[in-house]
Amino acid sequence: MCDGHRRFWVLSMMLRLFLPLIFVWIGVGAVHAENKAASDVNLENAGSPKPASYIGLKPRNGVYDIVVMGDSLANGLHQGLTQLNKDNPGLKTARKSKVNTGLVRVDRYDWNKGAKKIARTGKYQVAVVLLGLNDLQSIREKGKAHHFQTDGWVERYKDRTERMMRDLRDAGIAVYWTSIPITTRYQKEYEYLNGFYKQAAAKTGVRFIDTWSALADPEGNYSAYWKDEQGKQLEIRARDGVHFTPFGYQIFAGIVNDALQQDLAVAAGTAISR
Repeated sequence: MCDGHRRFWVLSMMLRLFLPLIFVWIGVGAVHAENKAASDVNLENAGSPKPASYIGLKPRNGVYDIVVMGDSLANGLHQGLTQLNKDNPGLKTARKSKVNTGLVRVDRYDWNKGAKKIARTGKYQVAVVLLGLNDLQSIREKGKAHHFQTDGWVERYKDRTERMMRDLRDAGIAVYWTSIPITTRYQKEYEYLNGFYKQAAAKTGVRFIDTWSALADPEGNYSAYWKDEQGKQLEIRARDGVHFTPFGYQIFAGIVNDALQQDLAVAAGTAISR
């Protein structure tokens, strides 16, 4: 065999051996490139997912109805929320609070029945609740007294709190359970109740708004004053060390309103009509 034929024969054999491997390599490369391109597209589109809307109901008329429930502090909270949103046509507040009431004294007013009745109206998309000032008492059932913080009291208070939260949430209402603000009296007892509400809120899917620490001074103590943006000290608490001045209720309500407005902004794009 001459040298020319020999070289042609060797080249042909090499092509027979390596050509399939070349095609396989090209195919694998193409698949890898395609997968990488798809991966790049997914990464571009991944981003941060849109936050789920806590306020799940959107009114047909575009005006959110907010019901404020609770005791005398809730009265002032309603006043502050109303004042803060007086120029907001997309938000309306309704006051259903009752002085000297709570979850303990159902003989004065039964908030479990009241909340369920309010929920059934289908009128409200948001509920702001503040209770507890009057709940450092014994729960009396069937002639027996269950004193504050005893096992019987805890069992019944826990049931009433969680049931009220669930009844409102089951109706689709976004609930903002507001803590008792820091006070000059019964601090340990009110802090205990706030811890109670926080746990119940986490269990039932309710927003818990901590106003206690937000209104305390830098050392965590009670202060009757609030420093404005110019650094001026303004008196915001009433003389009883529990309630607020008219301006103070706006500061107090502002803590709730901040959380509410953030959720309303999210709800504007994701809530469902009702």
